[in-house]
Amino acid sequence: MNATDREIAELAQQPTEERVAGLKRIVQRCEIQAVLKQSGQARRRCRRLPPWFMVWFVISLALFCTDSHRQVFRWLQPFRRKGTPGRSTLCEARKRLGVVPLRLLAERVVKLEATTAMTDAFYQGMRLMALDSFIVNVPDSEANARVFGYPQSGRSHGAFPQVRVLGLCEVGRTCSSSR
Repeated sequence: MNATDREIAELAQQPTEERVAGLKRIVQRCEIQAVLKQSGQARRRCRRLPPWFMVWFVISLALFCTDSHRQVFRWLQPFRRKGTPGRSTLCEARKRLGVVPLRLLAERVVKLEATTAMTDAFYQGMRLMALDSFIVNVPDSEANARVFGYPQSGRSHGAFPQVRVLGLCEVGRTCSSSR
C-alpha cells in the first residue's frame, strides 16, 4: 500500500474534524489558488464564500455525501461568527465556481501511483484499472434535458434528466510483509 492509500484509509477511520484536516492537507490551498488563477476565477471577490473555499466545499460534498449542504459548510468552518449560509446561497456559489477549476485541480492532484516494479498492479504489461458508475437525477430544466436527456421507458420518458457518473480507479493487490 502506497503512502497516499494508507493516508486515505486512515483518514476514513478518523472523526469528522480529522477528515476535514486531512482534506485540507491533501488538497492544499496553494494548489487551489493556483488553479483558480489559471482558470480566471481568482479575480472573483466574494468575502462570504470565496472561490478557494468553494473548491473545498464541492470536494467535501462528495466526502460527506450523507450530510446536508449546510452541515458540510459547518464541518469546514465550525467557528463561523456570521452563521451558516442557506442552501440556495451555497448552490449559487457552487454554480459560480464552475467546472474548470475542479478539472484543473484534478489534473494537478490526481496521479497514478503504481510503478512497473509493483507486479500486482499490472497484467501482461497492462495497468490494472477498474470502472464503477452510478446515476444521479438532476434538476428538471430545459438546459439539463438538452444536455443529459431523460431516461426512456416503454411508454414515456422519466421525470428528471439523469447523469451517469463514471469512476476510473487504478487497482492492484498490495502485499504485506507477513506472507
